[in-house]
Amino acid sequence: MVLVSINPATSQEIKVYPEHSNEQVVQILEDTSLDQHKWSKTDLDFRLSCLEQLSATINDKKRELSSLISNEMGKPFLQAEGEIEKCIWLFDYYQNNSKKFLSDKTIDSDSEKCYVTYQPLGIVLGVMPWNFPFWQVFRFAIPTLIAGNGAILKHSSNVQGCAYSIESCFQLAGFPSNIFRNISIKGKNVKQVIKNPLIKAVSLTGSTPAGRSVAETAGKYIKKTVLELGGSDPYIILEDANLDIALKACISGRILNTGQSCISAKRIIVVERLYNIFLDMLEKKLSEKIMGDPMDNVDIGPMVTKDARDEVHGQVMRSVDAGASLILGGYIPDLPGSFYPITLLSNVKPGIPAFDEE
Repeated sequence: MVLVSINPATSQEIKVYPEHSNEQVVQILEDTSLDQHKWSKTDLDFRLSCLEQLSATINDKKRELSSLISNEMGKPFLQAEGEIEKCIWLFDYYQNNSKKFLSDKTIDSDSEKCYVTYQPLGIVLGVMPWNFPFWQVFRFAIPTLIAGNGAILKHSSNVQGCAYSIESCFQLAGFPSNIFRNISIKGKNVKQVIKNPLIKAVSLTGSTPAGRSVAETAGKYIKKTVLELGGSDPYIILEDANLDIALKACISGRILNTGQSCISAKRIIVVERLYNIFLDMLEKKLSEKIMGDPMDNVDIGPMVTKDARDEVHGQVMRSVDAGASLILGGYIPDLPGSFYPITLLSNVKPGIPAFDEE
């Protein structure tokens, strides 16, 4: 079995990655456990020195890594650079704050001595999404590792190049060779990994069905769990809103990452008096946005896969059939890859897919 990375702008295969067998996954977990026991006994200054080197490594490779993001999942290159820069900011944040976060906290009580202390758990499994393939991983992995734990990454099948590049960067930065490892497996095999006694906690960012499945398994085996799931988030414009500022914020909040973000402004709710005015402003400004090759200076690139594009198009068509009005977009363009134009619907009400579904 293999995992295939495909460029969503061209539909061309980038690379094929062999899937790890169950035996290989178990060996990786055992190797990480051995390194984690040693890592947990190192002092915080040493761990932070590794983090400092990781920051330098990522910064040196910024253009290479940004191109990898754009090629594997279609994010416009300038936004991919922004993602890498945000990761470097994350490193600096934990560099500056970890000692405070991990220091013992004395608690006033009627006991002779009462305090909170922070100790490593062991190995944390991160099940991470493709839409921010570096940021989401580092957001879970850095606090995990700096606290003395090991980290196992189960990344999305289509961004295995990003996953292995992250693993390589940790090793180049002087972290123990097995303290952070990527396992190339499909989603259906995650339950088996969670069941392994060496996994002590799970962090997932993804869909609600995926989160439900992970939580069910983790709960059954009493594993700590952190979930970040999707939704259909509203952007609300009230009577006193500055419409120019609101317009800019709502567009950037919706089309960033070609709209593929769990926290994007998926529904725009406008008070009745301003509705038609704002709709006209929105249509005009959105029609000026550029869709194209993510390596160029464009506003949106392709969607991550043709299946994702077709699913969104299906939601749009079902929404129109249910009574929504199509203002912009709403068609599959005659282009290679998985491009879908910016699409604007009005008259969207509860019960319509564009209102109810992510």
